[in-house]
Amino acid sequence: MRYASAFSNQAFELWYLLHFDFHHTAISRSDYGDRLARRLTHGYAKNDVQIYTLLYERQATAIANAQRLLACYNPWRPENDDPSTTVHELVEQLNRHRRQ
Repeated sequence: MRYASAFSNQAFELWYLLHFDFHHTAISRSDYGDRLARRLTHGYAKNDVQIYTLLYERQATAIANAQRLLACYNPWRPENDDPSTTVHELVEQLNRHRRQ
């Protein structure tokens, strides 16, 4: 069994934003929430239990945007590269084991 970490720099919300658009410019952590609130019809709350359902149909877009973003860094250094994320790699692994 192989273990790895899923990184998201500056904030996990980067992963959510990638469901809508490609982002390659660093922004502050508070701006992530503000941008998500403008894109989600009911606003954004960090503890929203419906976020998976709300974003599910856009997951393929998020994965493509995250792959494109990660490809911008060579070599990738998660502690320095802002914004960057590998959450898509975790999602792809989970999707392989998802029941239909």
